Amino acid sequence: MADKMQQGFGKRLRKAREEKGYTLEYLGERLEITYQSVSNWENEINVPSLNNLIKICEVLEVSSDWLLLGKRQPSYIGTTLEDMSDRMFNEEHMYTYVKQFATFHNLYQTLKVLPYAREKHAGQVRKGKDKVPYIYHPLMLACHGLALGLVDDNLISVALLHDVCEDCGVLVEDLPVNDETKEAVRCLTQDWDLEHETTWDKKRYYEKIAANPIALMVKLLDRCNNISSMAMGFDQQKIADYIKGTMRWIYPLMDQGRYDYPQYRDAIFLIRYHIYSVVEAMKRQLSGEH
Repeated sequence: MADKMQQGFGKRLRKAREEKGYTLEYLGERLEITYQSVSNWENEINVPSLNNLIKICEVLEVSSDWLLLGKRQPSYIGTTLEDMSDRMFNEEHMYTYVKQFATFHNLYQTLKVLPYAREKHAGQVRKGKDKVPYIYHPLMLACHGLALGLVDDNLISVALLHDVCEDCGVLVEDLPVNDETKEAVRCLTQDWDLEHETTWDKKRYYEKIAANPIALMVKLLDRCNNISSMAMGFDQQKIADYIKGTMRWIYPLMDQGRYDYPQYRDAIFLIRYHIYSVVEAMKRQLSGEH
């Protein structure tokens, strides 16, 4: 049964479509989906994916805040494309999307974790000139996971919480989640002095992650996001070191994940393609090749 947040989504979608003079068939064609899918959204039978939500907002020239919640906001798609910087997406829109998706798909733990993670990361910012609120990063991981079809309450919860213990001084035992989620967060939390880090520390850390499928997938999403945005916050030496670390630790982790966890093979393929592409491009850039 749709709650208050869901009610009206279909009516607003139909209103925006009709104001454009689009038929169900034409909007479906623009979105590269069937007209029946559009009809299902308008009748609130199901919810569009993140990719389709972005396409809808762009094609109909409306904001996701208005479409999902009825809040009149200027469309952010155009300005996002014109102002690429440390922030590729808007964290408030991502928060709204994850909340909406979790509600439709009964991801009850995710709904509890969303405000918790935002509260714990309040006042923290990402590296880079734009000082983007830190919650942008875990929200980006959650949206990326959902876009890859990883509709798993524990996995999305871990994506939102993966830095809370390490960066906010929260004990794993105190997290408001089930034991499976706590264990994955524990695997992802570095428990040694980073200033005196050893290869043994890193090896033990990645062995724990490799043994936990949820931790492994969140770590790959985390590295994919970080390596995509490293040019904004890293100097050349830090980029070079990060690439070396990715090749040393993340490449084997991706290979192991493909064989140990076949349920994630397709998602890992897409993450691997993205990471490899960025790494090879940055290696050429650093070496001066064009």
